[in-house]
Amino acid sequence: MAYLYNNKYFNNILISGLPGILSIFLSFFSIPIFLNFLATELYANFLIQHSILTLGMILNLNIGKFAAIKIQKVNKKLKKEVIFTSIITSFSSGLILSTITYLIIFYFFDDKNFFDISISLLLGLFVTICYISTEHIIKGLSYFKLCSFSNLLFYSLSLSLPAFLLIIDHTNEVVLNNLFNISLLIKFLSLLFLILFLIIKRKLIFTKIDFNLFEDFKIHSKWMTITALYNQIYDYIDKYLIKINIGALMLVTYSVPQQIAAKLTIFSQSIIAVLLPKLSKQKKDTNKREILSANIYLFFSVISFLLIIFIPFYDEILNWWLKKSYSIMILKLFKIFILLTFIGCVSNIIIAFYEATLSSKINTKYETYSILPFIIGLIICVYLKDIFLFAFLLFLKEFILIFVRMFSIKNYLINFNYFILIVNMFTLTFIVSIFNYEFLSYIIGIIYLTLLVLKLPYHLIFREFFIFKNSKN
Repeated sequence: MAYLYNNKYFNNILISGLPGILSIFLSFFSIPIFLNFLATELYANFLIQHSILTLGMILNLNIGKFAAIKIQKVNKKLKKEVIFTSIITSFSSGLILSTITYLIIFYFFDDKNFFDISISLLLGLFVTICYISTEHIIKGLSYFKLCSFSNLLFYSLSLSLPAFLLIIDHTNEVVLNNLFNISLLIKFLSLLFLILFLIIKRKLIFTKIDFNLFEDFKIHSKWMTITALYNQIYDYIDKYLIKINIGALMLVTYSVPQQIAAKLTIFSQSIIAVLLPKLSKQKKDTNKREILSANIYLFFSVISFLLIIFIPFYDEILNWWLKKSYSIMILKLFKIFILLTFIGCVSNIIIAFYEATLSSKINTKYETYSILPFIIGLIICVYLKDIFLFAFLLFLKEFILIFVRMFSIKNYLINFNYFILIVNMFTLTFIVSIFNYEFLSYIIGIIYLTLLVLKLPYHLIFREFFIFKNSKN
């Protein structure tokens, strides 16, 4: 008798996604605590400070990500040179760029009272830059369990632990005035943990600097960095504009459902963590096609199925969870954030394909074309002072770009027309629900789920993520 077993790639995805599952539970408890025990201005300030740390996604210059791709293609000796060169370069450039960024923020915002500006922001930026680069190298070396644990600390526990301290004593001035510093300490410990591990495992040793690598950085990392810059604008400028033009209360109303929906990226990022190094090793286009298609279909089928099934219950769940902080606006925002985040996750898997095949320039070009219309849309949103329009603008941008990206990899996506169809039907199900046509949403959702179950390329997914073994009996 034959039995079905997970292969190592699927197990690595599960391992990479485990911290995300735990972070969902942490957020489940921590967000209501922040809302109930923390003044709106303090919570808004905490959110903005952490949003600023995401500048590290740009300022790390994607040195670590390129290094993770590069070490798949070189021998053991050169791997150590790549790692050493990448770490030294990342830490040096990180110190310079975080200092410059902090001084710019201080100069323009210190007297505006939009958020607290302290030396902690400088330290936070530096730690974030160094952590992102080091984390990519850890992934490139296939230490997925280690990476999962450090991610849990850096991205989840650092945000949630301050909330649990509020339970102990929400009137303690030391805690209230140091929420961000507590987060920063946990992030620093996460970085230190990864660096010590690389040293102990002798993956990071003092060796010669590979100056040839700088040329590769300049050619390939710049496109990833420009894309990261655009992502910073797309993902975070809306929060700054809402805080400045509409106020802290609207920022919290906007950010809470966005934070919850953003947890979807946990699952796509766990796939990307395994997909990126695997694709980087492939030389044949047929292998790349099957690997990419299987990963996209796995994410799309499992996550979209769950999201559609829960549509009738989002209202009750949010109402029960947030209690007095709940409103219909939060429900509408949550649905549109779920939709745009899911579509963005699929786009991120495609972007990982660009990066693994060293064709990031393609994605940068698409992002460049969309930036001007997006900025015009932001101006309209600010003028109308409607937070729902901000969310809808983000959705519209993601919806257009996913189709552009899908057509650009048409030859690498199996059953392309079928995939286009299910993307449209999934989107329509949520759009109809957002505008309160619930019965019609259920009908479209049932048709979508039927189509998904009947036509999904199961053979492709099983071949990529599972193995068959015959029983000895």
